[in-house]
This record gives sequence, C-alpha cells and structure tokens, in this order.
Amino acid sequence: MRNVSMETISNELRLRSPYRGIETGKDTLRIRVAVTPRGGDPFDVVIEVDDIAIEVHEGSDAFVLGAGAIDALFVVERQPRSGFLTWFGVFARRRGRADRLVLETPEGRVARFVERQIEDWLGLDDEPIRGEVRID
Repeated sequence: MRNVSMETISNELRLRSPYRGIETGKDTLRIRVAVTPRGGDPFDVVIEVDDIAIEVHEGSDAFVLGAGAIDALFVVERQPRSGFLTWFGVFARRRGRADRLVLETPEGRVARFVERQIEDWLGLDDEPIRGEVRID
C-alpha cells in the first residue's frame, strides 16, 4: 500500500519506553499511515504494537490501549471530519469499555489493511462485528 509503511523494531532496542517488549520478548510492529484529507493538510498516524500495548500517535496527540483487553478490531464507515465525505475508522472493542478509535482514514483498503496487521500481530481472530464494513 502506498500510504502505509511498516517496520519491525527489535525488543532489544527498547526505544523510548523501557517496558516495550519485556512481557514475551516480542518485537514491536510500527505502522505509519499517511493520511491526506481532501482539501486539508496531510498528516501521519504512527501505531506501535507490542506484546502489551497499542500506542497511537497523531501529531502531538497520543494514547495507549492495553493489548490484553482488546477483544476485536473492526472497520466502520464514518462521516466525521470532512462534511459529507466518507471516512473509515479502525476501532478496538474492549471488555466492559466503549469502543476506541485507533485510526481514521479516507481509504477503506488502508483501514482494513491496518486492522489485519494489528490482528495478526496480537494473534486476534478476524471475527465479524455488527455494523463492520467488509473491505477486501
């Protein structure tokens, strides 16, 4: 995919956070998504996935989700940022908590690709969720 780049970061590097990769020794998957909204400035979203967390950075905003609490990832169609234009959101469904938006992009295939990469890395099944958009 031209708007997505991925790299694997060895757990031995431990980058910014000393806890990264210490639970199982698993490497960290870094996904960088270039988002270009129609009529807006492009920006990058960086998602780092390791054995205990998903860390998402968009500009100066960031949040962390505990990987063990995620039951499923899914893609839904949205109309949030650009008036009537369709966007696609990758959401994490967590036990006993509200669904959390992980990534929002105007490209459905990019959203589905990112969802699958995170599911594969965390060992989650691709289970259908009510209202999920199936993009293949």
